[in-house]
Amino acid sequence: MDSLNNVIEPLTDDPDDPWDEPDGPRDAGSDYAESAAGSMFGSVTSSIHEHVWEYGRRYHSYRHGRYPIPNDEAEFKRESLRHIMFKELLDGKHYLAPIGSHPQKIIDLGTGFGDWAIEVGEALPSAKVIGVDLSPIQPVWIPPNVEFIVDDIEDNWVHDDDFDFMHLRFVGVTLKDNCKLFRTIFENLNPGGWVESQELFPAIGCDDESVKPNYPLKRFYKVCSEALNKKYGFETHFVEHLPQDLEKVGFVNVERRIFHIPIGEWPKDTRLRRIGGYFREILWDLVLAMAAKPFVEAGIPQAEIDEIVQGVAHTLGNKRFHAYVPVHFVWAQKPGGETKPIRSH
Repeated sequence: MDSLNNVIEPLTDDPDDPWDEPDGPRDAGSDYAESAAGSMFGSVTSSIHEHVWEYGRRYHSYRHGRYPIPNDEAEFKRESLRHIMFKELLDGKHYLAPIGSHPQKIIDLGTGFGDWAIEVGEALPSAKVIGVDLSPIQPVWIPPNVEFIVDDIEDNWVHDDDFDFMHLRFVGVTLKDNCKLFRTIFENLNPGGWVESQELFPAIGCDDESVKPNYPLKRFYKVCSEALNKKYGFETHFVEHLPQDLEKVGFVNVERRIFHIPIGEWPKDTRLRRIGGYFREILWDLVLAMAAKPFVEAGIPQAEIDEIVQGVAHTLGNKRFHAYVPVHFVWAQKPGGETKPIRSH
């Protein structure tokens, strides 16, 4: 397994170095208060274009409650920044799988606001690119070879079984049966087709002793996993054994690469510092989203939720905590075809 850096070198402690000073506590005030107060899979109705407002945030209407993260403007900002961070991480590429230069049909499962599908459609104009999500939140003006569908990817797929590439990003942690989904993916790929899953592993890493057991983000991820597992039945740690699961399904050429994403702007390397700055903002918005609905619905007392949010708020920007989170890129091929590895887009 590769990683972005086996050990990320932190900035040297220097009282005159502005990068070395804590950013100070984040504002956990007003934003948090507001947060806390025909288909390829099957038939859908006009109600999918509606939304539900609760807990001070906006959520999808179709299969209401299936996905507990908002789909509002704050979430748009978080997903957009996450997309930018991933492109920075991959030097402008959108995937690592060697899908070849002429894929004809691509699907982005759990496409969200559609940035990945749109940009891949622009990069590969000869391919048809389909994005699927529970929410109709994608742009109206899109490339002619891009299409968006509102549906649940865990439903049975009734047609369109000739894909060359299937992509998932931060989707598996909100699914109840990843093995079932990857069996469906296997069945609907062309021989020689590829699948790639890009997933965060919800655990804090550190290569020195700067992060202690009581680090607030460790508690946040622990409570996240417990809430999503117990309340929603999601498999938050599935990516740890995903390569073995793919091999059991029948995939070949299974590869995994692990990147360490720094939390905040503590690395010495300029590029990693920039990625860490993105991730700090992404993570803070996730804390607010989790506090708004999933923690409440999981029965966590409000006083404990407030304590978790405030703890993260007062440590997230401190560059003396050299914390990171692993992100796994796993890709695999369906047997029966030939694909020549080329530089990914």
